[in-house]
Amino acid sequence: MIFQYRLNSDQIEPDYPELYRYAGFAKKSIDQLTDMQMKELAQSAVEAVSQKMNCRSVYSRFQMELLPCDIVSFAGKSLQTHHLTLNLKDCHSVYMFAATLGPEVDRIIQRETRINPAKAVMMQAAGAMFIEKYCDMFVEFLRTEEATQGNLLKPRYSPGFGDVGLEVQKTFFELLECQKNLALTLNDTLIMSPEKSVTAFIGVYDKENA
Repeated sequence: MIFQYRLNSDQIEPDYPELYRYAGFAKKSIDQLTDMQMKELAQSAVEAVSQKMNCRSVYSRFQMELLPCDIVSFAGKSLQTHHLTLNLKDCHSVYMFAATLGPEVDRIIQRETRINPAKAVMMQAAGAMFIEKYCDMFVEFLRTEEATQGNLLKPRYSPGFGDVGLEVQKTFFELLECQKNLALTLNDTLIMSPEKSVTAFIGVYDKENA
């Protein structure tokens, strides 16, 4: 079964230190910046992205098994990966989820690139910050749900990290029906559109094994 999770934009507080990190600046709070113009640019970018983002995700929980030779088995699929096997050690189930800020964020960034490239860079960083914050809040939602069953969660793990190639995106799109449920598309180079989107595994294990 595929479930959905949504948040309104006003439920996600901006994290300015993360925004500056994504923008390539030293990690600092907005109050520590001495350049008032930069502060205003950051605040303007956050406001623009926040107004247009539509935070949605789909997810499903599967029984899983770790087999010899670094094989992860779930939902009738077998994935050979040493790094994900390490991440899912001791797990009995795994969540797969896909999350997005929606297409409007991509559109306003593309439009701003032609008008004000500096603001567009800051908006890119704001989008990255917001999708990560949304994913963190989604994981906390799952963590609370699983705690009632005596379970804990492993850190989320996305395709493209370690030895989990981007081709695994196809499995997410198949099992979660991402195009139907989120209007996500996957191009020939396995990049998702809208750009501010994330897929990830989250392992579930018994609290007794902690």
